[in-house]
Amino acid sequence: MKTLFRSALVLFSVLSLLSGCASLWKKKPAAPAVSLADMELQGIKGLETIFRLQLRVVNSDTEPLELRGLTCALKVNGKSFATGVSDEHVTVPASGTATAPVLMYAGMFDLVGPVIELLQSKAPTAGQAAKPLAYELTGNLRLGETGEDRIPFSLKGSLPPEN
Repeated sequence: MKTLFRSALVLFSVLSLLSGCASLWKKKPAAPAVSLADMELQGIKGLETIFRLQLRVVNSDTEPLELRGLTCALKVNGKSFATGVSDEHVTVPASGTATAPVLMYAGMFDLVGPVIELLQSKAPTAGQAAKPLAYELTGNLRLGETGEDRIPFSLKGSLPPEN
């Protein structure tokens, strides 16, 4: 009888520990794809320029993705251009997409380098297209109830897009 009681007690203890550790077996979400959906100038104030980016987040997972915000940095032609942060809560449905807005702030001194580079570049002649601007956007999507889980993202492209 004592052996049966001890076995039951050990089994109960193990099951209690395992149920408390259920969060350890929680499936990590698949990394979503992020792309630039839209970009618009919001304003020029003092020594900074403000842009609003819309990032398209594609969730290929079978569970909805709860975004609690994001942080990102934008480089243009390899030079730091703007940084941004958003605390917008966005739900990306399972096997679906949603856009996440983020305000990007570019200091006037960050803008000067790319503008001078454009002015110094060889001007296109008739029938020749202007050289596109290469950009790189990197950052982290904040997930979960508290936003502590982070998924990094990185995307590159050009404006206007190269054919």
